[in-house]
Amino acid sequence: MHKSFKSSNFLNAIDKYAKRQKSKITDEIKEIEKRELQKAEIEIMEDVNNMIQKELISMKNKIVIEISHKELEERKKVSLRRRSMMKDIFKECRKKLTEFTFSEKYSEALKGYASDIASVLKESDTELFVKESDMKYSEIIENGFGRKCTVSVGEDIIIGGIRGYSASRGLIADETLDAKLKDQEDWAAENFGVLLV
Repeated sequence: MHKSFKSSNFLNAIDKYAKRQKSKITDEIKEIEKRELQKAEIEIMEDVNNMIQKELISMKNKIVIEISHKELEERKKVSLRRRSMMKDIFKECRKKLTEFTFSEKYSEALKGYASDIASVLKESDTELFVKESDMKYSEIIENGFGRKCTVSVGEDIIIGGIRGYSASRGLIADETLDAKLKDQEDWAAENFGVLLV
């Protein structure tokens, strides 16, 4: 019986060892599973955070683009409104200048323009140009010029005023209301960024 007791003890010892090993292996497996699960959770959280960050960046970019488009649209509206206002202003200026050419003061203004041109163009070949309806002021213009000159029709003068030209010097002195208005339009375009078309 002693042999059977020894073998029973041996089997019990092996059984206990096997159970301890099994328990140890089970604990190790649980520990490995726990670590792998934690690792997977961390990776999943990182992936989720990365996805959230990408989505937030995408949303932010869409919002920035949308705001930029709206701002551009508003700037265009403001620019168009400004351009419209400037057109109206210069249309009114053109009207007022045209009305001025029918006033009593206009002949005096022509005399002054002729005098200003005479101070720049002193050559005897100076020719003065006016719009066709201003040819009636030829004598006043010649008096303002102060010496003999030719007064001719300038086809491109619409509003009024005088343009002088000296062929010998190749020089033009422009005192037309058309040029003065154009200078103001150019100044407005330069200073206010409005091109009048």
